[in-house]
Amino acid sequence: MTEKLSIASLKAVKSSPLKVMRVTKNITGRSVAEALKLLEFSNLKLAPIVRALVSSAISNAENNHNMDVDNLYVKDIDVGRAFALRRFAARGRGKSSRILKTFSNIRVILAERAPEKPAKVKTKKGE
Repeated sequence: MTEKLSIASLKAVKSSPLKVMRVTKNITGRSVAEALKLLEFSNLKLAPIVRALVSSAISNAENNHNMDVDNLYVKDIDVGRAFALRRFAARGRGKSSRILKTFSNIRVILAERAPEKPAKVKTKKGE
């Protein structure tokens, strides 16, 4: 059986991939509601950007793929390097050094968990 997936991506986020991974490593595998709650109360600069991206993936799942929002979870978040702006900084004795201002690409993949069935309670036949 193939699993339904919902994908949302964002290109050229002004931050290095390592800083983006600090935000995203905690929400992989969690339910969507729990992930949004963690991102809402995070103090990191990228948390609102990732939160908006997860919300976009939820909208894609609901409107494009007819998935149930209550059963969604964050299956995977891919963070990659986009490009780097090259700048220079003046150094001592007439020399210079290079500064790289890196950008990132982020892709959020949501999947739908099977709804949990209530457990059957065994009873004695005589009662």
